[in-house]
Amino acid sequence: MATFSEVLQLAVQHHQANRLVQAEQLYRKILKQQPTQPDALHGLSMLVQQKGEYKQAERLLALILRVQPKSVKAWFSLGNLRQVQGQLPEAIQAYKKALSLNPKLVSAYNNLGYTLQIQEKLPEAIAYYKKALELQPNCIEADVNLANILHTLGKLPPEKYSHYAVINHDLGLAQKKAGDLKNAITYYRQAIALQPDLAIAHYNLGAALQLEGDLEEAVACYQKALSINADNGEIYKKLAQNQLHKVYQLQNKLKHQDTHKKLKVAFVCQPFVMSSFPNPLDSIGILTYELVRLLAKDCEIIVYTPGDKFQETVNEGVTYKYIPVKTDKSLLQHLEKFPGFKNPKQPLFASRWYYLGFILQVAKDLRKQECDIVHIHNLSQFVPVIKSLNPRTKTVLHMHCEWLNQLNYKALAGRLRHADLIISPSEYISEQVRQRFPQFASRCQTVYNGVNFERFLDTSAQQNYQKQGKKLLFVGRVCPEKGSHTLLEAFKQVRAKYPETQLTMVGPMGVIPYEYLVGVTDDPVVAELATFHQDNSWITYLKNTIAQFTSKENQPKTPKPVKLTGPQPPSQLANYFRQADIFIFPSICQEAFGMPIAEAMVAGVPVVATQAGAFPELVEDGKTGILVKRSDADALAEGIIQLLGDEQQRKSMARAGCEKAVDLFSFEKIADDLLCQYENLCNQETTATKLELSTAKT
Repeated sequence: MATFSEVLQLAVQHHQANRLVQAEQLYRKILKQQPTQPDALHGLSMLVQQKGEYKQAERLLALILRVQPKSVKAWFSLGNLRQVQGQLPEAIQAYKKALSLNPKLVSAYNNLGYTLQIQEKLPEAIAYYKKALELQPNCIEADVNLANILHTLGKLPPEKYSHYAVINHDLGLAQKKAGDLKNAITYYRQAIALQPDLAIAHYNLGAALQLEGDLEEAVACYQKALSINADNGEIYKKLAQNQLHKVYQLQNKLKHQDTHKKLKVAFVCQPFVMSSFPNPLDSIGILTYELVRLLAKDCEIIVYTPGDKFQETVNEGVTYKYIPVKTDKSLLQHLEKFPGFKNPKQPLFASRWYYLGFILQVAKDLRKQECDIVHIHNLSQFVPVIKSLNPRTKTVLHMHCEWLNQLNYKALAGRLRHADLIISPSEYISEQVRQRFPQFASRCQTVYNGVNFERFLDTSAQQNYQKQGKKLLFVGRVCPEKGSHTLLEAFKQVRAKYPETQLTMVGPMGVIPYEYLVGVTDDPVVAELATFHQDNSWITYLKNTIAQFTSKENQPKTPKPVKLTGPQPPSQLANYFRQADIFIFPSICQEAFGMPIAEAMVAGVPVVATQAGAFPELVEDGKTGILVKRSDADALAEGIIQLLGDEQQRKSMARAGCEKAVDLFSFEKIADDLLCQYENLCNQETTATKLELSTAKT
């Protein structure tokens, strides 16, 4: 059983990773046992403030001060809370109380100065900023706030304008990330006042104003960003164009909202992956979460996902229904022993018995919901079950792998006739399905996967990261199917040429079940991976190979050549991309898309990948990255070494890759494409119904 301190530590970790639902549950669990526990009260007050529940935040802080009237942290947080609400005299009072208890609290001097600056009490504000800088000379916020006042007074040297414009902009980003749009907008405006041609500041100001609902001024900001020629100008022009398109769409919807009927859409997640929303860790769970939160603006959304018990939650307007799968798992353990499921073309996971209890529960609930669309990930056997109980509902099968090209033709054909639309994340997969099932070719459509631009696109104006040696990055499952062994063998050659190079591998370790890929493949290169599925051979290989690198490093302070981080939440991935010089994705299997590649492109990191599956649709060889032969360590090493030795080529590929990704892979674009597909499906039915009625009358 976890101790109190362990529960609190876990709550803080969830909070820092922006997993607010889990953090709030743990804070409240602590407070149920200890209602006046100050750390849990403070954590919960910060969390509810992030959600805009200011009154509740103030009550929680007041409770802390009732128990601990000399709590510096509580008085300081109360000052911040009151400042956000525009209660400036009360904020000043709270900050001064915090300083009376701790005269060396730098952040209180800065925030007090900022509050006085808002009130235009500039001499007093200057005095507090100078005190903050006296105590902490490298306090960036106090430094930039003081510079902003000097600029207002005409006393800031012109040669410092661009420097402080960049800092203002990046402070605006930090404020937006913390949920304080009001202060973010203030910093963006100051950045523009100092440097009117800072296109990125105009773009981010537009995005903040759009969130605030000020669409007219947002449009003006985007148009200004479009008119400025600057470094990375094409990227920000594409971003601004995308945002303008969204604003015009929104304005159009507002005009016609009374006549617009919302579609009702249900998503069915894979029952063998326990996705927890709103913070899933698996790739399809992340894709689903990002799409449904955008689609919820135009549709009524339900997500069915596996769970330990029946549970229903709502987040950002999306209903999540957790369906228990314990009985299914028990049944599957027995079925695995039957010889009939040993056929690689008809494995257990492709049978109608696979999580049948789960999908029957979903199908029965869908009858009550009367959805227009049901969107199913990967499992084709779910389609006829849904259709049999919901004959008027349109079914969408979304394939993220090659199973429709690998499994039993007859069984698949029988299922696909019940699918109204078959979506794939690449033309590579879509074309496979069209070729194998020409009778369903007209139902096949490609909708690329998306990337969270807000998370991965580096929109800070300062992009200089101090790094020791060159850094290579791999993100994905550390397994043979993803070519992790090929990368480690290639890395030996890279280290021989560039000894200070480091490799970071982010993701869980372990092979996927044999029958999911190697057992069903006709690809001889993939079939060679069978040796890693024997006993514990993959983990043994990893340990032995990585030991070869570390054994050569005798100095304790030397960074490890190879670092395995294990799985990381999506919120942390961007930090790894920003520190990388080259992203490597040497997959052996024929990938349906390649999410980590798209993320690297958005983050502005050049890519070295294999000529596998959909990768050539993402990476233009020689322009946005380098493609090499699969399972060829020598070719992979050569590609990496080529980029390490040519900084200009790295920059050129990074820029070209980012421009392409911004054009194709925004979740907003993907959600729009998907909504268009849904509406086309429903319009087809409406047209068909009208024709039937017309025929009946004649």
